[in-house]
Amino acid sequence: MSEPIACLHNVDGYCQISSQLAQVPVPIAQDACAACILQSNPRTKNSVTCSKAIQYRTLVGMLPTDELLECVKPPSRGVGAELESLIEQTRSFLQRVWLGWLIPPRVQCGCSATRSSMNQQGVLGCLRNRDKLADEILDRWRKHVPIIRFVPLSRFLVGIFLIQAIRRFQNKETANG
Repeated sequence: MSEPIACLHNVDGYCQISSQLAQVPVPIAQDACAACILQSNPRTKNSVTCSKAIQYRTLVGMLPTDELLECVKPPSRGVGAELESLIEQTRSFLQRVWLGWLIPPRVQCGCSATRSSMNQQGVLGCLRNRDKLADEILDRWRKHVPIIRFVPLSRFLVGIFLIQAIRRFQNKETANG
C-alpha cells in the first residue's frame, strides 16, 4: 500500500474539500489525490474534488447538485476554443488554395483534450504554459504532416496562433463585460 499524499485537506482519511462539497464524508482515494494535485487549481474545488463529491452523494442516495454537475463539465469557452476557431479558419483558407492537407481536420487531430485544458487554464495559465502548449500542438501537427519538422518557422507560427487566440478571447471577455 502506498503512502497517502500529504495534503492539509486529508483529515482522518477524509477529503475535507470533497466532503464539504458533497455534504457527506468522502474518503481519501489515492488516484483522486494524485489527479487533484495536477489540476490547474489543486487542493481546492476542481473537477476531481467535485467528481468525488458526486460519487459519494450518489453512493448514499443523494442526487448531485447543479453546482457539482457544472463543476465537472469543462468550460466550452476559452483560449482553447479560440485557438480551435483560428485553426479552422486557417484550414478553410488553405483548402481554397489546395493546401488544406497541411492542417489535420478537427476529428483527426485529437486536440479536444488540449482545447479543454486551455479553456480551464484561462489566459494566465496559457501564457505561463505557452511553450509547453506550443510543443504539444506542434507534436500533434508533426504526426499528421511529418514534413513540418523541416519547416523552420513552424514553432514560431504555433506561438503566434496561441498569442492570437489569447488576444481574441480577452477581447471577447472585455466586450461581454
